[in-house]
Amino acid sequence: MTQKIIYGTVGEDGTKQTGQGFEVKSPDTGTYVITFLQPFVEPPSVVATLKDWGADNQIIVKDITPNKAEVAIWDLGIKQQSDTGYSDIAVTKEKSAFNFIAIGEVS
Repeated sequence: MTQKIIYGTVGEDGTKQTGQGFEVKSPDTGTYVITFLQPFVEPPSVVATLKDWGADNQIIVKDITPNKAEVAIWDLGIKQQSDTGYSDIAVTKEKSAFNFIAIGEVS
């Protein structure tokens, strides 16, 4: 078996900006599904980083299979409630560009 590396940059609107060997779709705000054109033998190791990020944004790679990986981007906002003195955390999905790399075995 041979090791393969697929990498790329995805725009906040879900378009492929750079890279080869994958397609990407954004079924809803802050969710991106990367499909590998040549499936891996088993789920690859996938790492993603935010390209144009804010300090309160989080990126998660989940649901990795030999054929695809899903990337979710969240905005963690803190809302100060002046009448109680307490803060609330508001977690919402957010569009953002990101970079990724997937490494694994192919047949």
